[in-house]
Amino acid sequence: MTTILPETRERELWARFKEHDDVEAREQLIMHYMRVVRFIAGRMAIHVPSSVEMDDLVGWGVMGLLDATQRYDHTQDIKFSTYASIRIRGAIIDQIRSLDWAPRSLRNMARKVGAARERLRHEKGRDPNSEEIAETLGTTPDHVDETLAQLQTAQVLSLDDYLPSEETGEHRKRHVTSDASAPSPSDALEAKERQQRLADAILALPEQQQKVLNLYYYRELTLKEIGVVLEVTESRVCQIHSAAVKRLREAMRGEA
Repeated sequence: MTTILPETRERELWARFKEHDDVEAREQLIMHYMRVVRFIAGRMAIHVPSSVEMDDLVGWGVMGLLDATQRYDHTQDIKFSTYASIRIRGAIIDQIRSLDWAPRSLRNMARKVGAARERLRHEKGRDPNSEEIAETLGTTPDHVDETLAQLQTAQVLSLDDYLPSEETGEHRKRHVTSDASAPSPSDALEAKERQQRLADAILALPEQQQKVLNLYYYRELTLKEIGVVLEVTESRVCQIHSAAVKRLREAMRGEA
């Protein structure tokens, strides 16, 4: 289990490593900050293709951590966890993109889904559901949902959309940048109503799906940790999460 270093001890290790090239001090710092790697890898795991293992994410994150320790200037007034988070996330994203996991067939299908959605939106005056898109394309709703889920990575894994917090948390850029146009009262009311509908939809989910959502989004456990809590495999946790998200999407579409 990782031991949290006191701040004075950490400063001492950085001084030994950077000023005296102390390899042992560097190793202690790396072991200390492995928790940051595991945290980031765990948060990103739900958004990557199923072919990417958690161990792969951690391994790529370690490469980012090693790079961060070499480049970090301990004399500057910036927390290493903040600096390392950017490097770790960037290393993982670079590796995922280098896999070129989205084949041409998937991209083509995604374009068809997008075109069908736009056409149906104009015809019906609302966002079509998966069943309607599938009927238009002559495929199944599951195929449509799977296509969109696989392409979700390209939308989520954008380094510019995230700014790390001091304690390895993450904030979307829109949450920390100013917005000249504040929401109108009607927009705020609609947002509150959507939140209530979402809460009702979550409460209507099976108990196991509720637990997974709670542990992942509220308790901020990794998929592996949730598997230990629920006594199921990591892949099973991912399946439960995907099923829960799908049901919530359908519930929100129905409300719309």
